[in-house]
Amino acid sequence: MTEAALPDPHGRPARRWPVVAGAAVLVLGAVALAVWAARPADPPSVVVYEVSGEARDATVTYSTFDEEGSATRQVELTSFPWYQEVRVDGEVSGGVLTVTIGPTGGSVACKISVDGVERKSATATGPLTSALCNGF
Repeated sequence: MTEAALPDPHGRPARRWPVVAGAAVLVLGAVALAVWAARPADPPSVVVYEVSGEARDATVTYSTFDEEGSATRQVELTSFPWYQEVRVDGEVSGGVLTVTIGPTGGSVACKISVDGVERKSATATGPLTSALCNGF
């Protein structure tokens, strides 16, 4: 035999809806959290740096990206073209590609593409001038 719920001493019926509503909110919150946590990660982006030109020497400075953030690397070129591909987890923004012609002069061009879309390009001519493909 089951016992019936005792009525409220003031004559009001027992209210269970706040408990049911609270439980529903908790369940919906848990489901939303599980869906958010299970979402796929952003696919990696591919950044392609390209340098071409006619110069005896040039210095290339470019951005790299990893779990800890971004950094820059520098390469001395004595022949062209030069190509570097960098994979980045998720969306990429910012970054640097600078090409500085050496003291003997010449001309250079730089280009940055992200996921196959050209983001920046620039040219430079003359000794110690720079082509800046920054802030893509």
